[in-house]
Amino acid sequence: GSDIKMSASRKSSILTNRKLSVDFSRKLSAISCASDVSCISQRFGMDQGHLKNIVQDILEMDLNDEWELGSDDGLSEYGEERGKDDLSIWQELQNETVRLDQRKHSSASEVSTNSLSSADNFPPVEINLGEMKTVLNLYKKHKISVTS
Repeated sequence: GSDIKMSASRKSSILTNRKLSVDFSRKLSAISCASDVSCISQRFGMDQGHLKNIVQDILEMDLNDEWELGSDDGLSEYGEERGKDDLSIWQELQNETVRLDQRKHSSASEVSTNSLSSADNFPPVEINLGEMKTVLNLYKKHKISVTS
């Protein structure tokens, strides 16, 4: 049915052939550069530093082709171990999008005249929290599979 196709396309929006999509890795690097990502980290119950560390780790794994995943491993929307609560959280997150401003916030003394023009090159990034949760789950599974 059509619903199967939809979930497939949603999956591929994050990982394709064990590589993060360009779009998604751009979002992740925006997170790692943003001065304040508490709106994201709080939703996952972690502090900002922790989230940024994971994001940088993920970006590095991606650069080095380290995703140890089979095509579908860890990407099933709802693993068997997830309860009803987690399911509703997931659906909630799917509807939540956080806008991150990609401009690096410089202190007033550093603001130069060209900062305006360069800002135009970095439109705000829309980050879907459901996708974030998926990639964090992938990351956890990856870590487990590497260490075990």
